[in-house]
Amino acid sequence: MNKPTSHILSTIFRYLKSCPTLETIGVERYRTLLEKSSLAFKPDPAVTVEPFHIQAIEAQWLLPSDHNENRIILYVHGGGYIAGSITSHTDLASRIGTAARAKVLLFNYRLAPEHPFPEGLTDVKTVYHWLVETYPAPHRISLVCDSAGAGLGLALLSGLLKQAAPLPACSVLISPWIDLECKNPSHHENREKDPLLSQPVLKKTARLYTDQDLSNPLISPINNTFSGITPLLIQTGEHEVLIDDSRILAKKLQAVGATVRLEIWEGMFHVWPYFAKYLSEGRQAIQVMGHFIQQYS
Repeated sequence: MNKPTSHILSTIFRYLKSCPTLETIGVERYRTLLEKSSLAFKPDPAVTVEPFHIQAIEAQWLLPSDHNENRIILYVHGGGYIAGSITSHTDLASRIGTAARAKVLLFNYRLAPEHPFPEGLTDVKTVYHWLVETYPAPHRISLVCDSAGAGLGLALLSGLLKQAAPLPACSVLISPWIDLECKNPSHHENREKDPLLSQPVLKKTARLYTDQDLSNPLISPINNTFSGITPLLIQTGEHEVLIDDSRILAKKLQAVGATVRLEIWEGMFHVWPYFAKYLSEGRQAIQVMGHFIQQYS
C-alpha cells in the first residue's frame, strides 16, 4: 500500500511508546487510559448518535448525515478482550459508516477478566441475532471488527456457518487477533518493529480472557473452517506481530474458494485506522473499507 507519512507516523509512535502498559498499571487503569485517550478522537458532529439497549447490552446507532437507511454495519470493537467500549471506538466506527454511507451499530460486550470467555462472544451473538430479527435483510448487513473484536467476529461467523444461519453480506477485519496461542513466526520477526504489541503481553492478555484450551476454535477462530463464507476484506500493518494471523486466514479462505482481499499496509502498526484523524493512511484505509462495504451491501 502507500508509503507512510513519516513525520506524523513518528509522532504517533512516540505517543504509543510513552503510554503506560497493561503490565505496569493493571486492567482497570488501562481501561481508564483508553477511555480518556479517546477524547482526542471526537467524532464528526454531523454523525448523529442514538443510544439504546439490546436486552441489557448498551448500544448506540451512529448515523452519518447521508447514510443509506438500509445499509447497516455491525461494529465489534477491539481492546484485547479486556478493554474498549462504545466511547473508545465511536470515532473510528463513525468514520467507517460515513465512508460506507451506512448506519453503524456499536455496542458494549462484557469484558474479561470479570467476564471471561464465552460471555463476550455470547453478547456478540445476541446483538447479531437481534439485528437480523429487527432488520430481516442480512444481505444489507456488514460486519466490521478490529483486533480482538475481529476474533469475536470471526468466531461469530464460524458459528453461523455451522448453523447454516443468515450471514452478513461481507466482513472487514482490521488487524485481527485470531490465534490466541500467539505461535506464529511474525511474533518474533516483528518484535522490534511493532510499537504497540508483543508476544508476552498478548499471551498474558489471552489468559485474562480464558483459562481454557487456547486452540479452541471459538477462542482462536483461525482454527475453524470457512467454506461458504461471504466476502472478506482483511487489513493489517506491515510491522504488526499479528500479521501472520491475517496471512494464514487469507490462505485458508482462498483454499475454500472464498472471496477474500488481504491488504498489508506498508509501515503501519496495529489498528492504525484508529488514528485516522491524524494519519492519512488511516483515512485511506477507511475509504477502502467504505468502497468494499458498498460493493457488497
